[in-house]
Amino acid sequence: MAFKKGMSVFWSLYMFFFAVPFPMFLYYSINYSGGGQRHVGSLSSPYLALAYLALAVVCWCWLFFRYFRQWIVSPILEERQLAVLLKTGIMREATVVTSAAKGKPVDGYPQLAVTLRFDNLSGTPIQETLPVVDMRPELHRFDTGKTIRVRINPDLAKTPVIVMDGSEFQPDRRRQLLIGLGWFLLLAVVAAYFTFSYRYENQGTGWRFLTFFHPLLVCPITLLALRWLVNGGLGKLLLSNTDAIRLKYAGHRAEARLLDARQTGTYINEQPQVRFELEYEDARGIVHRTSFKKIVDLLEMDITRAKTIPIFYLADQPQTVAFATDLEDTT
Repeated sequence: MAFKKGMSVFWSLYMFFFAVPFPMFLYYSINYSGGGQRHVGSLSSPYLALAYLALAVVCWCWLFFRYFRQWIVSPILEERQLAVLLKTGIMREATVVTSAAKGKPVDGYPQLAVTLRFDNLSGTPIQETLPVVDMRPELHRFDTGKTIRVRINPDLAKTPVIVMDGSEFQPDRRRQLLIGLGWFLLLAVVAAYFTFSYRYENQGTGWRFLTFFHPLLVCPITLLALRWLVNGGLGKLLLSNTDAIRLKYAGHRAEARLLDARQTGTYINEQPQVRFELEYEDARGIVHRTSFKKIVDLLEMDITRAKTIPIFYLADQPQTVAFATDLEDTT
């Protein structure tokens, strides 16, 4: 888990570099290589410059709106949804499979990663690992083999999806305040960059220095494109988070026969995409044949030679399937 978190931070910084510092470096090194004077031939026409300015403002406003929803609004909505889930969520008895210390204690209380085994909404046994701050460690409630109750959100499109019954949620107000201040600081930085660019670059021509390749326009477009790519654009290559949650918490398990597996020629981070042809029998005895694409780690290519593969499928959408192993860490 620490490795995955580290890789996530690495790729976030990697994408940020190519979205912000790199376009700035290219722009200023190319356009101001002659001692700080802009090449006259590179100026935009007045109307085109105004169009670029309007597009830049719209892109930045949309980007900050998305950040505001993700950083500030979403945690508040999840806090409210958690209160509703504790009252209306579907109850399940869960068995503690493993329980291990994770991270530093919170206010002197141990922080645990508790793996639970319970039946999902369709009655299929699944496992899920939840973070827990044990406020009563002397009771040993999360020892291996103990039984606790969890509540599952019947509306799997909303978060959180699952919570331990009787949980107490204490939001980190200090962290929320810092995030809010960070949002306003970032907004101030962008506003200052607009002012700096105009004062430094206009040289008596107004906004005509603004071109499509100016960082004021390239940076927000790149950041928005990366958000789309990460949150939804790779949906055809990777299993979407929404489908993964539905498959895990409402899906049925089956043993699928592997009919064919071949590479499509597409690679993500040098890992090949493989198209799997599967056949399985659902809970009613109906045989379904389906195919889907999946990025396979080179170290896991043995799966392409397996005879059978455990999968999850949706009863109302039998063509929507996923390997059981891909859902183990999905929350």
